Amino acid sequence: MAISLNNKIEQPLQGSVGLHPKKFMMLIGMVSMTMMFVALTSALLVKKGDTVKWESFSIPSIFLYSTIAIILSSATIQWSLNFYKKGQDQYKFLLFATFLLGVIFTALQYYGWIQIKELGFPLSGNVSGSFVYIITGFHLAHLIAGMSALFITLIMSIIKRNPIEELKRIADINKKVNYEILVMFWHFLGVLWIYLYSFLYIVYNT
Repeated sequence: MAISLNNKIEQPLQGSVGLHPKKFMMLIGMVSMTMMFVALTSALLVKKGDTVKWESFSIPSIFLYSTIAIILSSATIQWSLNFYKKGQDQYKFLLFATFLLGVIFTALQYYGWIQIKELGFPLSGNVSGSFVYIITGFHLAHLIAGMSALFITLIMSIIKRNPIEELKRIADINKKVNYEILVMFWHFLGVLWIYLYSFLYIVYNT
């Protein structure tokens, strides 16, 4: 009876097709992050309604260039995943390109902050400037976390192995899932930034 019951329990589990637990946890994390940024952007709109304390300025155009950089990085990391699944070495170059674009994005964000400060809006100044630092800073913190995972993946990919070990590594289901989660998170950061930049541009430049 016990064996029969176990079989009945195992069969639906084996036959079911669902989201990998790691991907599910990542989705939960992305939903939480989305809610945080929605709360921040909503608070910004409320503060902008206080016309006495709010001082307007235009978002520096350098943030547009960082937007282009992160869009390109989303493309390169997707191509990298495609080559990885095929077991082709091109994924390593594209992974490096993604990391490099992440570095460029980070540098552009930093120079964007400098330009805002030069406009007379330091971090501790008017609330209109502080919100830009906070929103873009939180996003950059998440992107740096993604870059750290990307860097580790890149280092692991360039460690010299014999061809058989390399094929085994690429065929490893867990490593493939981890790679897909990294790509999923990176795409999320790209979409999130497009939303944030569009929101800030509309609020500050119109």
